[in-house]
Formats: sequence, structure tokens, C-alpha cells
Amino acid sequence: MAAANRLHGLDALRGIAALCVVGLHARAIFPYFPDVLGKGYLGVDFFLMLSGYLMARITEPRLAAGLDPGAFLKARYRRFWPTVAFGSVIGIPYLWVRTQGDPLWFTSALAANMALLPFPADHLLFPLNVPVWTIFAELAANAVHVLLLRRVGTGPLIALALALFAATLWSAMTYGSLDSGARPSNAIYGLPRVFFAYVLGILLWRRRDVAERLPAPGWLALVAMPGAMLLAWAMGWRGWPFDLVFVVVLCPLVIAGALRIARDTAPGRFSAELSFPLFAVHVPVLEAVRMAGYGVLTGVPLAFAAALACLWWTNWRTRIRRVQTT
Repeated sequence: MAAANRLHGLDALRGIAALCVVGLHARAIFPYFPDVLGKGYLGVDFFLMLSGYLMARITEPRLAAGLDPGAFLKARYRRFWPTVAFGSVIGIPYLWVRTQGDPLWFTSALAANMALLPFPADHLLFPLNVPVWTIFAELAANAVHVLLLRRVGTGPLIALALALFAATLWSAMTYGSLDSGARPSNAIYGLPRVFFAYVLGILLWRRRDVAERLPAPGWLALVAMPGAMLLAWAMGWRGWPFDLVFVVVLCPLVIAGALRIARDTAPGRFSAELSFPLFAVHVPVLEAVRMAGYGVLTGVPLAFAAALACLWWTNWRTRIRRVQTT
């Protein structure tokens, strides 16, 4: 996004959502870590909703002006792949453990996961780098968007959102939460979750006249997500009702509030730049640290260090490519 058109509040929120996901996985990998961000998986729903909103706001006009959908999807994949690959390489030793040292199983899972495709092992769709299931889901939603949803009128899209809400309600009640999608055993429950959040994001742009009137001050948007998760932990709200309220009510309010933040700040830009590398590398780093016999106080700083290294590497590749094309 061009600097003049950056949505500075949303930039800051990317990093906040990524931190919530890191907190969730730190607890999963190091069980003694406090469960204060046990609802951190809802950061995924925020990312999906944000993707739908930004795609509708930025990419739909470009497609209407003649951008080829296939070329866009290829470019989107190429944009994601280097960062994900950086983190996935760190996860190779743990993949060997998850595939029980079977060379064929290991090689197949490695090739598929490096291509951002699922390949089950150890009850996971992406055993090489667990959070990549979210990237796969986002790319799938992007593809459905550019090939189909952008042509759907607002009225039918609202009807689709209501149907997806009903399916998401069913999956949440059946599974017990919205923490679904990463495993073969709960992938069916994650499917409506993914598309409901994404379509709701599209509607936030389509019905921006309504979204702009939502009572959400900018400062509150920056603390609402982690604040709500901490409140859920303190109050013992572990079930699906909190999850649905978070997605249906809090995420739209957070996005609406963040859009009111017009000031460009260095922390906001840094938050946006680091969020995806941190999301893509933190689980393999934390798992490697645990394999080496160290704890969370070593793992989390190393995850941030790896994310910074990944950010430097991707920026370096971008600069080299620009030099070669000038």
C-alpha cells in the first residue's frame, strides 16, 4: 500500500494480533507459561476479517480496472512464500520427529508444506509450521474473492454472511470453540469460521457508511483485543459464546476504531512490518528451543530475533529485485 494511503491504525493492530497468537502458542509449547492469552487463536479471525476488508477496499478496484485475477493470485502467493519458507526451514528438525523418522512421510510433508499445501502428520495439517494453515486459508479465501465474491452484490453477500454465521454457530457449538482449522480432525469446523470472518470483512467495506458510525474510538481499538482476551481469562470465559461475540462484535468495532487513527508513527509502521514475519516464524523457533531443552524466556526473545532477521532478509530481497529491474 502506498505510504500516502496507509491505514495507520490497522498497521498497529497487525502487530497486536500477532502478539496474541504468540501468547497462545507459547502456552501450548511451554505448558507452564500463563494461559492469559488462551483466546489468542481469535487473532486469526481478526486477520481474516482484515484481509477481506483490505481486499475489498484496495484490490477490487484494481481488478475492476483490468488487473488479471490469476496474475494477482500468483503475486500474492509469491509475496507470502519467502517469509513462510524462512520460518518453515527452522521447523525441519521437528518435522522429522512428527513424521517418526519415516523418510517418505517426512519428504512428502516437507515438499507439501513448503509449497503452502496441507499434508497431515502428528494430527496437524501443517506439521512443518503449524500457523501456515491460516496462510493457506487466507489464500483460498482470496482466490474465492477475486474469482467470485467481488461480483456478488451486497444483498446476496449479506445473505451469504448470515448463512456462514449459522454454519459458524453450529461449528462453534459442536466443537466447543472457534479454535479449529489447524488439524484434520477439526478442519471441517474451521471452514465456516474462515469464510465468515472474511466475508464480514468485505461487508465492512461495502457498508462503510454503517461501519463509520460504529462507536469505537481509536485508542480503544489498540487495547480491545488483548484486553478482551485477558478479561476472558480472568472471568473463565472458555467457551464458544465469547468467541462469537469477539468475531461478530469486537473485531468490526476494532477495525472501525483503528480507521480513525490518522497519525503515522514509527511504532505503528514497525508493528505492521514485523507482524507477518513474527506470525510465520514463532512456532518453529519455540519448538526448536523446547527441543534444545530451553524455556519460554529463551524462546520468545529468539522468536522475535528470528522475525527481525526474516524481515531484514525479505526487505533485502525486495531491494535487490528493485535494483535488478531498474
